[in-house]
Amino acid sequence: MRRNCNNINKATYAIVEERYSFGNTSRTSYGIVALSAPDKDNSATIVASVRDITSNKGALATLVDNCNCLELSTIHLLDVVEDFLQR
Repeated sequence: MRRNCNNINKATYAIVEERYSFGNTSRTSYGIVALSAPDKDNSATIVASVRDITSNKGALATLVDNCNCLELSTIHLLDVVEDFLQR
């Protein structure tokens, strides 16, 4: 379930999708990126990322929503991902 948050964060978290190919097989995996506030040209910079976390996009979407709603500091991102993987 997604939260309805109206917070303006210093970092905004989003899902990144990546495809990996190994010989004749391929897989899709999802990770998290933390983006800085947009610049004047409406571009943002990736300030932190954790790639290849899970193939479960829905579960990761819930985590990303929580990170945004709770205004997670980027210094805690690795700890949060580690906890997520231990569930």
